[in-house]
Amino acid sequence: MSTAESARLTGSFKAKQTLVKTSLLALASTFEIVSKKSPEMRAEIAEWESGLVFSVGVLPDGPAITMRKETDGLHYLGKGHQAPKLKLLFKNTDSALMALIGMIGAHTAFAQHRAIVHGSLFEAMQVNRSMAIVQKYLMPGLILKRITKRPPPMSGRDYLIKAQVMTGLGLAMTKNARK
Repeated sequence: MSTAESARLTGSFKAKQTLVKTSLLALASTFEIVSKKSPEMRAEIAEWESGLVFSVGVLPDGPAITMRKETDGLHYLGKGHQAPKLKLLFKNTDSALMALIGMIGAHTAFAQHRAIVHGSLFEAMQVNRSMAIVQKYLMPGLILKRITKRPPPMSGRDYLIKAQVMTGLGLAMTKNARK
């Protein structure tokens, strides 16, 4: 491989890493917003162990986010793996990109062995279901039709929450980028 090809591939990899970092930050920020506003999400996380810390990241040393369940919802703790009880890890950057930008759903990433779990499978399924709820509010309807078996039903309230997510996401990401 020539030096020019190597530099081009490195540049491409860095661009993908940057996109994954940004997508994970958007995911974390949306988790926070949706866990406070959506009755569906609140019902999903109500039975979770209080103080559960989980992370979503990329192997081997890629970007990651860490979240904690508290009484008022999910909170972003920061970048990297901060002593999580549960880790959901994409096997590589390309697999993470596919799930994070809406080429495949998170459930499909696990079904296709593009992601692994370190920790309780029961808790991993709970987090994966909550990620599906987050995708409902984060992704456009066209993408949701493609990445889910059945597009999730959207009520008027859901559209209002989706609008709040879209309008508040930039500010939430700016706040969370400092963590």
